[in-house]
Amino acid sequence: MGAFESIGHSFRHYADFKGRASRSEFWIFLGFMLLLSMVGGLFGLRFGGIIGLVLLVPSMSVAVRRLHDVNCSGKEMLIPIVMMFAAGWLAAFPGLLPQMVRLGVIGTALIFFAALLRHWVKEGSKVPNRWGPSPTAFSFAR
Repeated sequence: MGAFESIGHSFRHYADFKGRASRSEFWIFLGFMLLLSMVGGLFGLRFGGIIGLVLLVPSMSVAVRRLHDVNCSGKEMLIPIVMMFAAGWLAAFPGLLPQMVRLGVIGTALIFFAALLRHWVKEGSKVPNRWGPSPTAFSFAR
């Protein structure tokens, strides 16, 4: 699957959290998302934020489907995402102690994101698993 096909496939499965996504589909879409966010940021913070919101759901869905490809649950993304929101919430509190707690929460969330990164770079299984057939295995059904 080429780059444009991969991006199109991710957008066609905009909010589809079922199934599997290949490693190349995930990384191509992530690169596209980062590039589009940078270009949007050049036009202003508000425009970049709008692009980020539009791309939030498809990026989450492709990330969950990528976890499914390595036979992991998408629920593994929940803890680091909640921790990052908590870190943002802690930024509202003044003082040294809340900021120290915030840094600890960010550090712990980064450890969880590192575990996710390990799954995202791992090769997916070539055999069907509980989330469906392999997106890269050859099939006559396609």
